[in-house]
Amino acid sequence: MLAASRKVSRAMDDTLQAGSDLSTSEFSVLVELSETDDCALRLRDLCASLDWDRSRTSHQITRMERRGLVTKHKSEGDARGVVVRLTDEGHRRLASAAPEHVESVRRVIFDHMEPAVAPVLKSYFEGLMEVDNVPGSPGFTADA
Repeated sequence: MLAASRKVSRAMDDTLQAGSDLSTSEFSVLVELSETDDCALRLRDLCASLDWDRSRTSHQITRMERRGLVTKHKSEGDARGVVVRLTDEGHRRLASAAPEHVESVRRVIFDHMEPAVAPVLKSYFEGLMEVDNVPGSPGFTADA
């Protein structure tokens, strides 16, 4: 499992770096922002959708802002809130990276998959995503 995960991550990282000079983390942020109506999200909502903690997300956004990929500003309705917005440069880099990224994922993950395996794998990963009682996570109980 770990070796397969590393192979997928490495293929995605290599493809994104070579084609658009984006990290996988940057690509993930750009995708999340691009899928909203106004290409913007509150920082807390971005944290939740990426399943990252606030510190990691804040540092990532600061680095991306320096690179001109996103902007961040105070929320109009809540001075404590921060809104992150995709820039034109971020959108351009995402559009440039997406075709090769999709091709890379297709080759590494799907091309060799037998059609009968897809529904089983889908069911397996849906179950995996539902697991929430993991050591080290909030609310963990050893009884479960």
